[in-house]
Amino acid sequence: MTTDKKNQHYIPKFYLRNFSFQGNKKQIGVFNIFNKKFIQRAKLKTQGSKNFFYGHDGIIEDGLADIEGFLSTAIKDILEKGTIPQKETKEHADLLGFVSLTDLRNPVRINGMKNMFKQMEKRVLELDPNADLTKLVPQLGHEEHIELSLSMTSDMILNTVDLDYKLVLNQTSYPFITSDFPVVKYNQFLEQRKWPNSKTGYGAVGLQIFIPLNHEIMIVFYDSGIYKVGTRKQKSLQLTCKEDIDKLNILQFVNCFSTVFFDEKASESYVRYLHEKSLEYERGNKSQSELSFVVKEGENPDEVLNSGKENLLILNSSDCEMNLSINGIKMHSKGKNYKLNSTMAQLRKHPENLKRQEDMRKKAANTVYTKWAK
Repeated sequence: MTTDKKNQHYIPKFYLRNFSFQGNKKQIGVFNIFNKKFIQRAKLKTQGSKNFFYGHDGIIEDGLADIEGFLSTAIKDILEKGTIPQKETKEHADLLGFVSLTDLRNPVRINGMKNMFKQMEKRVLELDPNADLTKLVPQLGHEEHIELSLSMTSDMILNTVDLDYKLVLNQTSYPFITSDFPVVKYNQFLEQRKWPNSKTGYGAVGLQIFIPLNHEIMIVFYDSGIYKVGTRKQKSLQLTCKEDIDKLNILQFVNCFSTVFFDEKASESYVRYLHEKSLEYERGNKSQSELSFVVKEGENPDEVLNSGKENLLILNSSDCEMNLSINGIKMHSKGKNYKLNSTMAQLRKHPENLKRQEDMRKKAANTVYTKWAK
């Protein structure tokens, strides 16, 4: 069975409509970073989509369409009321669902997953040219990659429920823009600490997530153990400096798949200016891999490291980094004094507890299986 929904969106139309030309919900400003083409009034319904991106049977597409119904309500309520939902409410969960699905269903994320498997194959062959890749590396089709990515939704929501969040209100005459990958993860804390490994995992200490909701409202999620956003009494952060707006807009260029979107308030000269400034920074989300070492219990660390036989494959993607500094977003004293540990993943307390619980469940299950097998 083939679905008649050929044009399948990886960016929800309800989200793009918030950036439509004069609010008409049919047209939207578009700039492609590769061919540098600027269009003030492009068809909105064909943006952020690909033909049969989720497959021809329509199962994934229909499932996502059902979810989008209540996710759109969560965003609509924020824009209409100018307030954010309280923590640990259904509306809070819906908001995190919007963040998670907008990230996990995106071509940047899917292509990144595919590239990581390719990197895995390459590195395995470096270690053993005769290795049977079909037994060592998952051989997945396009739809299977999407299903694998979407299967992480619940874990992503659970790992981010501890993040605080506030609205960022644009008080300048320069609008917020968005892109075909609008969920921007950043980490000023680990960037300043020059942390060499991944900085923007959803459980990372110092994580920040920036998502524009329309030309004047953005939401920021942040690790309150590291940062303060505005003052404690302020429920939103008001930005009055053009340079702050520019920096947040440049993040959309650095993070995007290929295209940025905007309404009529963004002039062609301003969009091209942002694009030129964005070229000063490396683009995020590039797949990376490296070989390292695991030292097992009882082994001599020096002998393992000096052997030159790497036994650990590390896969990740590049982070957005541009020495970001925004008025009103600062590290508080606890953040400045936070001490990093020796692990590769610097986790916040809540995700660390979740990981510990999961490790205990796996250990218990393995113990039961081992006894049963005997």
